[in-house]
Amino acid sequence: MPANAFMTRYPDEPVWVKTIAMPKGWVDEMHCHDWHQLIFPVRGLVQTQAGQSQFLVPHTSALFVPAGVHHESVAITETSFIGLYLNPRYGRDYGQHLRPLEMTPFFKALVLELRQRCQAPEQGHDKTLRLLAVLFDQIHDGDGYSYQLLVPQDRRVKLMFERLTAEPALTWSLAQWGEVVGASERTLSRLFLKEFNTTFALWRQHLRLVYSLSLLESSLPVQAIAHQVGYQNDSSYIKAFKARFGMTPQQFRQQGQQAAAILPG
Repeated sequence: MPANAFMTRYPDEPVWVKTIAMPKGWVDEMHCHDWHQLIFPVRGLVQTQAGQSQFLVPHTSALFVPAGVHHESVAITETSFIGLYLNPRYGRDYGQHLRPLEMTPFFKALVLELRQRCQAPEQGHDKTLRLLAVLFDQIHDGDGYSYQLLVPQDRRVKLMFERLTAEPALTWSLAQWGEVVGASERTLSRLFLKEFNTTFALWRQHLRLVYSLSLLESSLPVQAIAHQVGYQNDSSYIKAFKARFGMTPQQFRQQGQQAAAILPG
């Protein structure tokens, strides 16, 4: 049943959980829900856009989308995710901003417990409401993560963003990019500081590392992934990946396999 149809049919339910499968490239076009939504991939990688922000959501994280916020999601790889829908009539004010969250073991266990509760609605709402109170604290006070990519507002930087997300291994200097997009190197440097509060080199490194997350969902060797995203060797890629995400690429891949194991069937 589509999420909005459930919300209309069962307006008194405090929470609903469903597992959603999306083939690679599937686009869930711009939409919104009357209930809050928590997106938790257990296999694959989802990219969600709302306003001027993009959030890449791998299995190590979750994304909270408040009720009424228009958003669009794209499956970067073949993806399965748990969608947790929270009735705003129950609980406290979650605010109006998307919140990327680290999926800690406790947070994951809480989501799975709520999924189990939704599969046995005859048990009543009391325990579910207590769990939702804990969930609110996890969402409100939880740690964020570093997978966010901002969509550039400037036309010239946006051209760079689109080209590098398609070809992350490009090694053009900022001066070369300036010739392509029609701006001086100094102008582009100022734009990166203004839009991203960082340098072009650090922004490009972050983009490459984020892009590699989807490749780690495949069977490609880590060395091949490193070369595909522009690193000369796998050791420099592994070092940069760990500095950014707090784990090695292999650990990220192993966590993905463990997360996928919770899927039914």
